[in-house]
Amino acid sequence: MPDLIAHYRLGTKLGQGAMGEVYRATDTKLGRDVAIKLIAPALAEDPSRLASLTREAQVLASINHPNIAAVYGVEDQALVMELVEGPTLADRIKQGPIPLDDALGIARQIAEGLAAAHDRGIVHRDLKPANIKITPDGTVKLLDFGLARASAFAATASEDAATVAFSMVGSEAIAGTPAYMAPEQARGLTVDKRADIWAFGVVLYEMLTGASLYTGATTTDILAAVVREEPDLSRVPAMVRPVLRSCLEKDPKRRLRDAGDAILLLEAAKQTPVVEARAGGSRTWLPWAAAAIGVVAFLGLLTVHLRETPPVANTVRLKLTVPPEVTFTQTTQFAISPDGRRLAFPALGPAGDNRVWLQEFDKAEPRVLEATSIAVIPELLTWYDNDTILYSVGRSLRLADIDGTPPTTLFEYQPPLWGAAVGQDGSILYGSLAGVMRWTPGGGAPKQLTKAEPEKQRVHAVADVLPDGEHFLYTMSGEPGTRGIFVGRFDAAPENQPAEQILKTDFGAVFVPDQGSSSAGHLLIVRDSSILAQRFDVKSLQTSGDAVPVAQDVFVASNFGFGIAFYSASRQGTLVYRRGTRAENLSRQLAWLSREGKPLGELSELGRINQVKLSPDATRAVSSRTELETGNNADIWITDLKAETSTKFTFGGGANAQPVWSPDGKYIAWVRGREKDVQLFRRSSDGAGGEELLYTSPERRNVNVSDWSPDGRFLIYAFNGDVLALPVGPGTDQTRMPIPIAATAASEFGASVSPNGRWIAYISNETKKQEVYVQPFAPHAQAGGQAAPVAGRFMVSSGSLGMVRWRSDSGELVFLNSEGALVSVDVSSTPVFKASAPRVLAQMPRSFLVQAGNPGALADTTRDLQKLLVAIPSEAGRRQELSVVLNWPSERR
Repeated sequence: MPDLIAHYRLGTKLGQGAMGEVYRATDTKLGRDVAIKLIAPALAEDPSRLASLTREAQVLASINHPNIAAVYGVEDQALVMELVEGPTLADRIKQGPIPLDDALGIARQIAEGLAAAHDRGIVHRDLKPANIKITPDGTVKLLDFGLARASAFAATASEDAATVAFSMVGSEAIAGTPAYMAPEQARGLTVDKRADIWAFGVVLYEMLTGASLYTGATTTDILAAVVREEPDLSRVPAMVRPVLRSCLEKDPKRRLRDAGDAILLLEAAKQTPVVEARAGGSRTWLPWAAAAIGVVAFLGLLTVHLRETPPVANTVRLKLTVPPEVTFTQTTQFAISPDGRRLAFPALGPAGDNRVWLQEFDKAEPRVLEATSIAVIPELLTWYDNDTILYSVGRSLRLADIDGTPPTTLFEYQPPLWGAAVGQDGSILYGSLAGVMRWTPGGGAPKQLTKAEPEKQRVHAVADVLPDGEHFLYTMSGEPGTRGIFVGRFDAAPENQPAEQILKTDFGAVFVPDQGSSSAGHLLIVRDSSILAQRFDVKSLQTSGDAVPVAQDVFVASNFGFGIAFYSASRQGTLVYRRGTRAENLSRQLAWLSREGKPLGELSELGRINQVKLSPDATRAVSSRTELETGNNADIWITDLKAETSTKFTFGGGANAQPVWSPDGKYIAWVRGREKDVQLFRRSSDGAGGEELLYTSPERRNVNVSDWSPDGRFLIYAFNGDVLALPVGPGTDQTRMPIPIAATAASEFGASVSPNGRWIAYISNETKKQEVYVQPFAPHAQAGGQAAPVAGRFMVSSGSLGMVRWRSDSGELVFLNSEGALVSVDVSSTPVFKASAPRVLAQMPRSFLVQAGNPGALADTTRDLQKLLVAIPSEAGRRQELSVVLNWPSERR
């Protein structure tokens, strides 16, 4: 390093950047201290780049602005600049977030420096906290202005991915720092002053939060985030969000164009009052109130400053991803609030508890409504108003305020429940076996509005309430292609309801009014997995024009003769939906787990698996599978676990379910549900021979075949809440009259006989929650059609989800506890029955627990209890994301 460059004497080294090393120096002619940047050899040896740097330096030298560090000239391959004392803005941010007033003051000075340079046609291209200094008197100085492009190839390989002053796109070098690059800059496109506006927004975000807006392990990761990810502004004060949103538009055509406009917006933010929460208020809207004030100020300033009408907001499409510690099923309902600001959904939380969760769109993460508790996926989840969620628990409808106050039970209903909507008067409409019912606050029992015909499989589901307060929309069950939307009247008797179909769709409909109108708008409907918008007038109750697409690839399913489309829409134009096909979202695959929960491999084959049982030698599995396309016609399949191939075992459709193996593996027994009764069959497991009818239930009720006694003499099943043993083997009563084993006022099911034949374990809800009980197995002692006396009955669990299994020596019992963990109980029966306290072996996969309506039916163990075979959701089924469309009506306009 030379001692002198021209008439500048070099002193101590101040730092090193992409362009080269920076030294303190003394101007021997003027007697002042300056900063000298020795240009890196890679740049100095390139005549074209050196010439470009010289030209830019000459232009910068002509700028005299208090917020731009002055450039004095270029001397002998060195850049002579103003020496700015004080820390960089990066140093200040390392200490933590900067207070709002201070940050806005610094931001204003940055914007003023940018505006001055932009007026001279100079673009910084590498604006970042490290290139901004704050002098002891508080003056902000922008450094290295306009020099990033000239120094594109001068960076060293040792610099950090987030701060290196260039990156590569293909074979092209692009100037700038990845974490602060505008999307067009990251793509290697031509940039202008709007790239500096983007970087200004990123710097402002860092000042307010103390954190980087875009991060990644490599430069490529950061650039990908800049191009693809929408900025999350939930951590910054609401009053500043309009400024940041305007600066951080990915499309430069929609981005704030001038630094002068940013100054005006900053002034508006400083003047926005802080809204205080009213003491004792149960509902506060501080972030949204402040944001609304900021938006109004923003639009007003644009009107004054630009003298033009603000453009209509464009449609925005994005994805909403739930954090990994929160798990929700692909078939779980979700609902967006009427104002489009919040999304509610039931999910399994980190502690293993099912509750309602709330994603507020101005927050980065969802939060749980602690007061809610849901044992199973609710039949209903919607919004009562913008601050209150309506959901079902058991047979009751409840209201839960988002402020966390305890839920209120409104009324009891008779399941099933098909759809619900809330009227302007606070009344609730819901579909039932009787028809559409209406509950009115303080009005007593629900009132029937429509008359369904359940005996003809024609029942009604509520779709929406129209804003005139007089009409509602509902749909009728039926075969695909025959369903449609009907209009009902609040004041009509069930027998006088109009039966005219206003449009044809297998799914429901949601009415979204036009802005400023209560009668004109669109019906959102679904056809062929696409969401369409159909013009509809509430006054005339007529549709018009052609339906036009809004979103495609929407997940649809069916249940009880209704089409189910997984989407929710707000009144002001926000749409949330789940993407994917039925096969993607409902398929499962078999997977092995160790008893410690370690994954041991997955089978590649996919199907809609409902139950699974291992053969005694664990080489095959039998399962019940439902047709993916229709959701009907379950059949039994056998899977060769080594070859990973499956063959169909039953044919002809119907509801074939609950398969179990005989103790020697030679037979499979199962249940077939018919229109009026339920039948039990068995057949040779090798497929030879025909089906043998074992028993016909006198009623069509829930039948749960769960085991085969180890001597092969009895088939164990539950019917109407009682555990029974059906004689099927030699030496039994061939009249095949079921023998009661556990018959109480409670509900028992999921029974399993110990391998030594002495005990039977089953699940009962006698204590109002599911528990595992063990009692002697003595079907031979039955007489007179009554349950035999039981000598001892023992509860061995503390809550259970099922899958009760014995070890082959009858010395251990395992099952799923109520938290979804595999637990073990040591069993001894000499001289009397004893069971140890349950101990946890492993936590089952979260997606398996949430996706399964009955987890115990979707898992089985080998006879030594060392391995489990589980049916887990496919990779697509485990995907936890929703698609969001903001302001979709703008496309219709």
